Amino acid sequence: MATARKSRSKNGHSDSLVDLDAGLISREVFVNPEIYAQEQEQLFSRAWLYIGHESQISKPGDFFVSSMGEESVILCRDRQGGIHVFLNSCAHRGMKVCRYDEGNTPVFSCPYHGWSYATDGKLVGVPYFKDAYQETLDKSKWGLPEVAQMCNYKGTIWATWDKHAPSFQENLGGFQTYLDFLLDTWDGAGGETEVFGGIEKWVIPCNWKFPAENFIG
Repeated sequence: MATARKSRSKNGHSDSLVDLDAGLISREVFVNPEIYAQEQEQLFSRAWLYIGHESQISKPGDFFVSSMGEESVILCRDRQGGIHVFLNSCAHRGMKVCRYDEGNTPVFSCPYHGWSYATDGKLVGVPYFKDAYQETLDKSKWGLPEVAQMCNYKGTIWATWDKHAPSFQENLGGFQTYLDFLLDTWDGAGGETEVFGGIEKWVIPCNWKFPAENFIG
């Protein structure tokens, strides 16, 4: 429940945004850009975030573009069947290497200078490699940035940028029971869920908490 009480004192410093005794949260958490920026840095860059489902990338070369906070990421399956989550950003100049929501591809190619990456993230193509780099560029060091940790939990794919974060199941704690209720079949067998095809987007100029609260249940 939100309250209309202001959360800033006269000297400009933040007072408590959450009143645990009254069960109230300041409305400022929905509109303050400083709080939003802090959330991106301290929450979304460290937490385990849902990326997608393995059924969305059932075949080698399949990909699905998701997000981690404000960062675009690519969920894909490589030629050997391995699952990866990469930052959707060329290691050269930062341009997005995948501009489609989903599909199948042998490589991801940057539209800026043409660098191309295999579905395992390795840099495999650099135009004018001999003339521009005298063949001295170590391609093995210029692959797509990959998340620090990834977990496939009963078909759902989760990832975090924080290499020091607890494991996904440690992070779940007591909520694991509720997630299992959602993912398991009536007979208790896990890993039977799948995502139906199709992309649906809602672009709403608001803080991330508004849709989270309205669709929570």
